[in-house]
Amino acid sequence: MNKILVLFFILLFPSCKETPTQPQQPLSLIVAYVHWENQGLAGKQIVLVQKGDTLRTDSNGLANFSVPAGHYIVRAFHIQRGGPSPRFIDFDVYTHPGEIARVDIIDCLPCL
Repeated sequence: MNKILVLFFILLFPSCKETPTQPQQPLSLIVAYVHWENQGLAGKQIVLVQKGDTLRTDSNGLANFSVPAGHYIVRAFHIQRGGPSPRFIDFDVYTHPGEIARVDIIDCLPCL
C-alpha cells in the first residue's frame, strides 16, 4: 500500500509545477483630444511617456494609444494656455481593462 501511495505522489508531483495560464486583460484605450472650442486641431504632438510612443493628432484632433491597464502620463507639446507657453504639458491618466480614458486638451488659439 505504501508503494502505491509513493508512486501516486511521484506521478502527481510534475503536474503541480505547471502554472495555470491567466486570461489576458483586454487593452485600454487612451484618447487625447486637442481642440479649441469645438474645433479639433490636427498635427499636435502627443507622447505616451512610459512607452515612448509619439503620435500626431489627426484631422479631428485625436490621438489614440492602446495600452494595458495602469497609470500613464500623456505629454502634449506646444499647447497655448495664455501667458508664457510651456514647451509641453503633462496629463495623468489612469486606465482600467477594456475601458476608454479620455484626455481633454484645450489649445487656446487666440492666446498666441
